[in-house]
Amino acid sequence: MAYGMFRREVLARATGLAALTLVGGASASFAQSGTVDWQQAKGTTLFIGMNKHVFTDTIRPLIPEFEKLTGIKVQIESYSQDEYMNKRLVDLSSGAGTFDVVMMDQAIVQYSKAGWVEELDNYIANPKYFDGASYDVNDFLPSLTRNTFINGKRFALPVTGEAQILYYRKDVLDAAGMAVPTTFDELYKTAVALNQPGKMAGMLLRGEKIHTAWNSSGFIWSYGGKVFDNAESPTKATFDSPEAVAAISMYAKLLQDAGPVGVGNYTWYETVSDFQQGKAAMYLDASVFMSQIEDPKKSTVSGKVGYASMPAGPAGAMANTGAWMLSISASSKNKPGAALFMSWVTSKDVGLKIGEAAGIGARKSVFEAPSLRTKYPAAWAAATIKSMMPAEPTPGPPRITAIDEWLDIYGGAVNATILKQGTAQSNLSSAAERMDKALARSK
Repeated sequence: MAYGMFRREVLARATGLAALTLVGGASASFAQSGTVDWQQAKGTTLFIGMNKHVFTDTIRPLIPEFEKLTGIKVQIESYSQDEYMNKRLVDLSSGAGTFDVVMMDQAIVQYSKAGWVEELDNYIANPKYFDGASYDVNDFLPSLTRNTFINGKRFALPVTGEAQILYYRKDVLDAAGMAVPTTFDELYKTAVALNQPGKMAGMLLRGEKIHTAWNSSGFIWSYGGKVFDNAESPTKATFDSPEAVAAISMYAKLLQDAGPVGVGNYTWYETVSDFQQGKAAMYLDASVFMSQIEDPKKSTVSGKVGYASMPAGPAGAMANTGAWMLSISASSKNKPGAALFMSWVTSKDVGLKIGEAAGIGARKSVFEAPSLRTKYPAAWAAATIKSMMPAEPTPGPPRITAIDEWLDIYGGAVNATILKQGTAQSNLSSAAERMDKALARSK
């Protein structure tokens, strides 16, 4: 499904997405209608491996509904992102089958080609597991669905979509008499002006090695560069081009001159926490963090935050986008139960409940629901849509089997630049050479 198609569809509905709110959609109808035998795996236990993420937090309270519906006991095991990726890799590559269902990201390319996760088309076509009429697989946003297919076969189902947006403290900018920055040059000037060392950073970005990779890619595209020569089948790293070097120099400069102390160790967990605690004036990251930032029980800045789309570089505003997905382990000892869980948790009804609770989703119907238009800030919805709709399509994370090497090599170069351990040019050039070798080995 083409990105352009998604762009036209969402733009046509953008005026109806002024703000997102959520309703309670009951899923009791699961047991009373459709073709699925929800009790076919009754008495079994299902083990779900997940990253600590807003999606994970949101589905936990819903799990008793699935357990009552199916008679299946569900155990969710969640870990910080780095630890989760390591545990997932070990489990899937060894065939241990510890996890039946796994939360999936760009590693889907590597894992599907290795045969570690199940192809899902046969499950989706089987009325024992998926009721075609009510499930509506075509309701998923096309830009997210793209990530689930490898060589024309589906290996995952999307659960959240996200795009880079700018979070900013309305009260802080207003008090300083400063406008919301719309370019990276303006972003830098504003961040430096608002920076109060030891009290409030002017800018938050991820600084830890592998966590910089997603965030900084949007900078490279906005400066007119590319991460690889070909988004779908890369053969050469291009993140050492003049455009990419300028982009990463800006990324590093923002943190060097206006970031918090110790930012070289900041993952998205630390950045979200700092912003919630009022320790930064601006924050550029994924749109899915809005519900955490607006949660008055956890955030001291709830109601004080403004939202803007990705700032523009020399080539325009080219935000990175991404999706978290779910896959079934090829070594699962409970594939029927896993298929039922996938059918339930990615359904329209449950998708709407997740949207109600956290403002996240992967289905068009969730974001188009009339009940979603009053709960969440209109500016957030507009910023998210705009950041997902650049003039030209941008690739998401690279679709390569050497994804772990990319995170380590490229992310390491960005991290070293932030820490002033070499220049952007020297770090990226060295990393590109190493990445080319990794690409060659992975073929």
